[in-house]
Amino acid sequence: MTVLNWLFPAVCPACQIRIGSEELLCQECHSALTPLPENYCLRCGAPTLRPEPGCAQCLHAAYSADATFFAFEYEGVAARLILSVKFADHPEQSRVLGQLCWERLATALHWEAVDMVIPMPLHVWRLIGRRYNQAALLAGELAKRLERPLVTDILLRQKSTRPQTRLNARERHQNVRGAFHVHKAQLKGQTVLVVDDVMTTGATMRAAVMALKKAGAVRVVALCAARVRHEP
Repeated sequence: MTVLNWLFPAVCPACQIRIGSEELLCQECHSALTPLPENYCLRCGAPTLRPEPGCAQCLHAAYSADATFFAFEYEGVAARLILSVKFADHPEQSRVLGQLCWERLATALHWEAVDMVIPMPLHVWRLIGRRYNQAALLAGELAKRLERPLVTDILLRQKSTRPQTRLNARERHQNVRGAFHVHKAQLKGQTVLVVDDVMTTGATMRAAVMALKKAGAVRVVALCAARVRHEP
């Protein structure tokens, strides 16, 4: 043990008990991470009664992600980590969240021939208020592991929207309509991985996917650290 480890012992970011310097979480919190559902839509991640290439909503959508991955249900330990990064001014915990996502999703992501990693953008005023984009921090961790470029200047948020948490499903889709703009035409023939922290109805991700595909992306893969549970 080094002097620094003795003076500043590592603690579990979810429960604050002391852990080994190489551990991400304590054993109890790690085992409490909610496993993925057995069956879900392979395009938006919504739980279904059986494995589906696309739920009814995705199959009828003009623009939806070609594949969607999420690491955890948005509850318990996963929710506490995400809220800590997003609202409690702990951007350093994005490293833990990124590693946990990688542990769950590395095999699946290696099957995707991703050309670039793009974070879900924040509007400039929200970015100024928060000082950092939590999705960009998470995307950066995953881009390093995928050995692909992190690109933050292509997908931009041109519309300041109301917080989605206060809206119902219909209002969420209306709220993000036209919210995104693709700044550079570097997407023709590209496969893009779009990263966000939480997916609820998928309205924000679908709007981002639409903007990217209209700009020429041939395939858009979505990844969210957690998915809010919905009954099929």
